[in-house]
Amino acid sequence: MGEKYRTWLLLISILAIISFMIVFFLNIYETPGQVVPPNSPSMLFRNEYRQIPIHRIFLSPILLIIAIVPISYYFISQRLEKKLEKNLEVISKLINKKDVVSRTNLKNDTERNVILKFLNPSERKVVERLVHEKGKILQSEISQMEGMTKLRTHRAVKDLERKGIIKTESYGKTNRIILSNDIKELMFK
Repeated sequence: MGEKYRTWLLLISILAIISFMIVFFLNIYETPGQVVPPNSPSMLFRNEYRQIPIHRIFLSPILLIIAIVPISYYFISQRLEKKLEKNLEVISKLINKKDVVSRTNLKNDTERNVILKFLNPSERKVVERLVHEKGKILQSEISQMEGMTKLRTHRAVKDLERKGIIKTESYGKTNRIILSNDIKELMFK
């Protein structure tokens, strides 16, 4: 998610919080329609209730929700991006390390498992299927796998693409998913 988008989310939340506070204080400090002196004898027999307009009653929780949801999303997305960056750094170090360390010292399976540990279960299924299919597969075939739906497949593919593990090409009504060259070298050596 771009920094500009996050800034807009934060701005919307701040405006909603300010609006909520204004409506809240208007509801609290609403004065009755007729002012009666405080020590008046008629004050004792009168029950005056402040009437808050119905639109303000509904507006308060709506503004509160508009404030809370974007600001929560703002902070959660920052955390997720930091975690993603750390995982990508570790993966890139592993890929660069393979150039330094001879290939005979590291077994093929252990390198694969190390990379797969940094992926969530859906992403792991996609990468394992790509390795099984020699690096190319259609997205529609992945969504037909057990435990995968179209939405889960779409999310996994987008996350893997953002991480640089795969590339997608349009192929009719679906996408062709291809392992990136770095990962291919690591998986198929």
